[in-house]
Amino acid sequence: MSIFDKALDLGKGIANTGEYSRMQAAEKAVKEDPEARKAVNDYQNLQQSYYRMQMSGQKLTEENLGVLNEAEEATMSNPLVKNYYDSRMKFHEIVEKVNARIQEGITGIGPDHNCGGG
Repeated sequence: MSIFDKALDLGKGIANTGEYSRMQAAEKAVKEDPEARKAVNDYQNLQQSYYRMQMSGQKLTEENLGVLNEAEEATMSNPLVKNYYDSRMKFHEIVEKVNARIQEGITGIGPDHNCGGG
């Protein structure tokens, strides 16, 4: 079995996790709910607007950051959005653990053995 076949099997295994299934279901629920979808789109548009400001050399003000924080809180107050965010974070943790094991395979150094000694 080639390394690419193993990678494909790994991807299929990840796709079969409960975390991935829950994330997919939560994403679908957000997409199907007009209020949740609008909340996410509005927040993402604001983020992109501020990102463009930063890329053009403008510094974000405290007011900008306050508006962004309020928008995030409003977006996360939607239970569908909150569930999607939480499920994405849990799935991301799985991917990080897989990446750590891959790194362990490459270096021979386990995740408990870090350079900081802690």
